Amino acid sequence: MINSSSALANIDPLSAGFGVDQDGFIFYRNSLLFLPPKERGTFRLLLSAWPKVVSKEDFSKNVWAGRMSDDGLARCITRLRRALSYTGVVQIDSFYGQGYRLAILSDKVRRLSLVPATVHVSEKSDVKKPHAALVEACIHARQLFERRSQDAFSQAESILKNVVSKAPDYMVAKLLLAQYVAERGFFDANIQRSQIDDALSELRTVQDTEPHLRGLQSLIGHLLDCKWHFDEARVAHEQALQMSPDDDAAYYRYGFHLICTNALSEAVNAFRFAAKLNPFSPNIAAGLVRAYACAGMDPAELLAQARSASSSYPDSPWPYVVLLYTLALVDPQPEIAHAARHFVQKDRYAHALTSRAVAFILARCGDHAGALEVIEKHGSIHGIHLAALMAMGMIDEAMIKVKAAAETGFGVLPFLLNVPENAALKQHPDYPSVHAKVFAHMPPE
Repeated sequence: MINSSSALANIDPLSAGFGVDQDGFIFYRNSLLFLPPKERGTFRLLLSAWPKVVSKEDFSKNVWAGRMSDDGLARCITRLRRALSYTGVVQIDSFYGQGYRLAILSDKVRRLSLVPATVHVSEKSDVKKPHAALVEACIHARQLFERRSQDAFSQAESILKNVVSKAPDYMVAKLLLAQYVAERGFFDANIQRSQIDDALSELRTVQDTEPHLRGLQSLIGHLLDCKWHFDEARVAHEQALQMSPDDDAAYYRYGFHLICTNALSEAVNAFRFAAKLNPFSPNIAAGLVRAYACAGMDPAELLAQARSASSSYPDSPWPYVVLLYTLALVDPQPEIAHAARHFVQKDRYAHALTSRAVAFILARCGDHAGALEVIEKHGSIHGIHLAALMAMGMIDEAMIKVKAAAETGFGVLPFLLNVPENAALKQHPDYPSVHAKVFAHMPPE
C-alpha cells in the first residue's frame, strides 16, 4: 500500500526554498530549521534523493549507523512531519515495505511565491557563520524552551550565553536569548524588568544586522507585552504577521497579546490560525483551549476541546494540565484534585510554572489546604496564584497581591486579569486604579 500524493510535484526542493549548507544544517527560505540530529539526517537524505524513494536500508546506514529499528524510523518520520508542518509545502510519502519519499506540494509553493520574497526571506548576514557546534547548541536550546520547566529554561540560558560569548555576531543566538527572557517573563516573571529592557536593546542590534530574521518582530512584540506596552507591541505583532504570514509562533504570541488586551474573539482566531499552520504543537493546542475559555465558549464545547487537545498529545504535560484546569472550571470534583496531586508527584515536568494551574484546581475542587500549600511554596510577587485565591473567596488577599504586582510594571498580570475565573476581581473597589496602571498603554481602537 502506498500513502502518497496523487502525483509527483514538478518543483524540486531547491526551487521550493530548501537548502543544505556545508555543515549539514537545513534552511527553508533562508531560515534555519531547528531539527534534532536524527530528524535532520533523515530530511537531508530525503532531500538529496528527491524525487526517489529512500529505502529503510539507506536510512539505517546513513542516519542510524546500522542500528535502526522500523519503529525508530517511523517515530522519526512522524516527528519530522510535525516539525515541517508549518512550511505547508512538503509531504513525506510512505511506501509499505520500501521506505519514504519526499514530495513537494507544488500548488502550495506557487501560492507562497505570489507573496513578495521580502515578506518571507530572512536575508543572510554577511557575518561569518559560527562553528557548527554552536549552531547545534542553539537548536538544543530551542528544544529546551518547549519543555517549559525551570530546569530546562536554566539550561537553555546557560547554553545561549555561552554561544553568544563565543560568537557575539551570531544573531540567531541573540534572538533565542531574548526569547528566553520573554518566556520567563510571561510564564513566571522570574526575571527583572531590566532584563526585558536589555533583551529589547539586543533585538534592536539584531534588527540592524538581520532585519528579516524569522521571529524577530514577533519576539519584540512579545517582550513589549511583558512590560505592558501593548500599543507598541500591537505594531510589532502586526508587522511580524505581515513579514511571515506562515509563522505559527507569530500567531501564537499574537493570540496572547490579544487576550492581554481583552480582544478575546480575535485571540481565538489567532490561535486557530496558529493551530492550522502547526497542527502538531501541544502548546498551541493548549493556548487555543484557554482562548476559547476567555471568549466564553459553551462549557460542554470547551470541555470537549480540552479533552481533544489532551488526547492528541498524550506525551505532553501542558494539554493535560489545561484539561484538568478546564474540568475544575466547568465541573469541579474531588477526583480532579486527586489527579492534579498525582501529576505533581509523578510528572517530571511538574514545577513552579504549573503551580498556578495546580493551585486553582485544588482550590476549585475543595482542597483549600492543598492550594494554600502550593501558594506558600511557589508564590511570588509575579507568580500570583490569582485564580486559586479567587476560588477560595480570598478576594481582598488577591487584590493585595495584584496591587503589589501592578507596581512592578511587568509580568503576566494582564493575562491573569482577563481570564474568566478572575472576573469577580473587577468588582473590587481598588480594581479601577489597578486597571489604569496595568493597561495604561493600550493600542488605539
